[in-house]
Amino acid sequence: MCPLSTSVSLSAILSGLSYALDLTEGHPRGHASRSCLIGMRVGRVLGLSADDQSHVRLRRAALLHDIGKLSVPNRILDKPGKLTPSEWEVIKLQPYYTYQILERVPVLGELAFDASAHHERLDGRGYFRNPPAAQLSPSSRILCVADQLDALSADRPYRGKMPTERVVEIMRGERGTGLWPDAVDAAERILN
Repeated sequence: MCPLSTSVSLSAILSGLSYALDLTEGHPRGHASRSCLIGMRVGRVLGLSADDQSHVRLRRAALLHDIGKLSVPNRILDKPGKLTPSEWEVIKLQPYYTYQILERVPVLGELAFDASAHHERLDGRGYFRNPPAAQLSPSSRILCVADQLDALSADRPYRGKMPTERVVEIMRGERGTGLWPDAVDAAERILN
């Protein structure tokens, strides 16, 4: 098995797979790619260089973080109104399936935790694992911020995209309790 940091072709394969997922996952199109770009920019603000192993790991985890959405029916992903409690439970399993899928592929297994942690919170109230903050790597903490930033900034079936000021306000409200303060600050810098 070849380490992730030495495989340029693996990055190209993951980019292609991410593009295919973006075409099939429902709304919003391009989320994984945008989350990846946001994560890369946040990482650079935090001092990660392009060849840093944490940067490579973040990029690859971001590209595949929503692969578990393949387990969620489009009728739920595309629903224009509020989700029922049972539909919400299906949505909350998406990171679990991301983990299960990635862990089964030997060369992607080391990305499984970071990619599936994109809905975890520093205070342990996220989903699906609820680990303590100390178990969340810098890559997974950045991915949480990137995923939320794109989710709030994009059109969704149940609401239009939010203005930047509102996105910043929401993320500041999560700073330190749900989201890593350094990554929130870096995200705010890239928005300005």
